[in-house]
Amino acid sequence: MKILTSDQMKNIDRRAIEQFLIPSIVLMENAALAVVDAIAAHHSAADEVAIFCGLGQNGGDGFAVARHLENRGVTPLVFVVGERSKVTGDAGVNLRICERLGLPVYEITGSDSLTEALARTMGCDLIVDAIFGTGLNRALTGLHEETVRGLGGLPIPVLAIDIPSGLQASNWNVEEPVLRAQITVTFAQPKLAHVFEPAALECGEVIVADISIPRAAVDAEGVTLSLITSEELRPLFPARESATHKGTYGHVAIVGGSEGRSGAAVLGARGALRTGAGLVTVLTDRETARIVDGHSVESMTRAIRVSKDGLSEALSLVEDKSALLIGPGLADNDDSYQFVRDFLSATTVPAVIDASALNAFAGKIDAINPQGLPRVITPHPGELGRLLGLKAGDVNADRLATAREAARLSRCVIVLKGHQTIVADPDGELFVNPTGNPGMATGGMGDILGGVIAALIARGVDVLSAACAGVYLHGSAGDILMEATSDTGLTALDVANMIPAAIERLRRGM
Repeated sequence: MKILTSDQMKNIDRRAIEQFLIPSIVLMENAALAVVDAIAAHHSAADEVAIFCGLGQNGGDGFAVARHLENRGVTPLVFVVGERSKVTGDAGVNLRICERLGLPVYEITGSDSLTEALARTMGCDLIVDAIFGTGLNRALTGLHEETVRGLGGLPIPVLAIDIPSGLQASNWNVEEPVLRAQITVTFAQPKLAHVFEPAALECGEVIVADISIPRAAVDAEGVTLSLITSEELRPLFPARESATHKGTYGHVAIVGGSEGRSGAAVLGARGALRTGAGLVTVLTDRETARIVDGHSVESMTRAIRVSKDGLSEALSLVEDKSALLIGPGLADNDDSYQFVRDFLSATTVPAVIDASALNAFAGKIDAINPQGLPRVITPHPGELGRLLGLKAGDVNADRLATAREAARLSRCVIVLKGHQTIVADPDGELFVNPTGNPGMATGGMGDILGGVIAALIARGVDVLSAACAGVYLHGSAGDILMEATSDTGLTALDVANMIPAAIERLRRGM
């Protein structure tokens, strides 16, 4: 699902109307029906609804909503913010229909009429915000500012049409005032302000409604930013067939762990196993292997020397594996870093590169994958900063642009971890993950994620799809755990154990 700017949405609308010959009033009608359906689903007990309409197309949606509510037995009160004589085009058609139906339509042209409108609204069960749509590109002033502040002070839930009035669709900044909504019904595709905070916090639950804009009209815009959705991932997780065995689901090799860091290798193995890898083998030093053996009984271990002397043996142990995860728990020292660089320069096994393996390439991001092999790197902002010679704050200042540039330089798929994890591929495509919660801000979560992505690659999923599916499943597992317990005290191992439930939830479209 694409994430759009206001201009991109305008272009798509124009393409639908001019190229595909869909009348604009049909799009308005479909939008209104989607809003009315949302009201029926979320506010079925509402008997009286106040609809505040602007003078443009968003107001037209509101007028159309009013007449459909009337037909469904709900009493609509329509308020025009401005002079109704200035409402033209499709919006004017719907306003005239409301007038012919005898619906109550009130003008708000100043402070006195606004006070009256707010008083009338106090008896309503719901406010529908149809004042400004996604075309707004400035802070509200004058009568619009007064209206939004007045409505925001009422103890009545708000449903916004397309976007809460006061937000600017093309960015995620908030310039007060904004009419905060409990539900926002937007059309065709989400916009930047619906997805990214702090603007997204003003939108409440976002419903993306299909209003019959052709997919081809969206694709022609060439948008490179997408939201990861369960609908697009579901085909990657068919039910298992009876005539399969452990070899069907791939063999993951994990190179990780060291003194004091054995848990990272265990968690990587757990993430891979819970995602359905048929076999998992952990390659680590002899002392760490004993600990991993005792804590990951379903996986295998092989003792190696993480040094120049052990390189040849380690390479021979992974050459027949389906996927590789390297880095979780490896020592942060020069010998380990040199081993990682030599190892990755010599293997062609599809790889997930994480944690200390990333530190081996600090300041040398273009050396990670000069051959352009199937590789995913999974840095948090600090690790990506070290790769690029930046501070973590610089990375977080523009996560989208930084992830895109890092993917280009590294020739890898990038998973930039954090709130709303970003996945970027070397061709410039960006994907935003909507799952996960603050309870997952604990140690070991990234190790689990590395194992999840490696398991998907081992099954034959391409690295970009594996990265997108991996971050979605990982976050969804955390969400399921939080729903069952709390947002506090979640552990990485508990999240890993919820991955099968997350897969089943995805399959069922829940």
